[in-house]
Amino acid sequence: MLREQLVAEAREAGRNASHNLDWIRKNPEVMLPGKIESAETYLNKMIAFAEAEIENARRSGRTLGLRAHIKGLLVSILNGERRKSKGETA
Repeated sequence: MLREQLVAEAREAGRNASHNLDWIRKNPEVMLPGKIESAETYLNKMIAFAEAEIENARRSGRTLGLRAHIKGLLVSILNGERRKSKGETA
């Protein structure tokens, strides 16, 4: 599995965990007795894991913004044009 897919899944798991944690806190009667604490602990770990994955992706530059992506494309186009023009004059 690609790293980008893992980061996307971690983000989704974090969002789902946040929603589930809020839901459990609002409706504690639907949980089995004695399982609320372990469920909250698990969901908090999932949220922390998602946040860590997102931060790791940012730190290593895997989540490029639109500006950086467009800039990279523009540079590659301009470099290609320069190569062609130098070849024609020689």
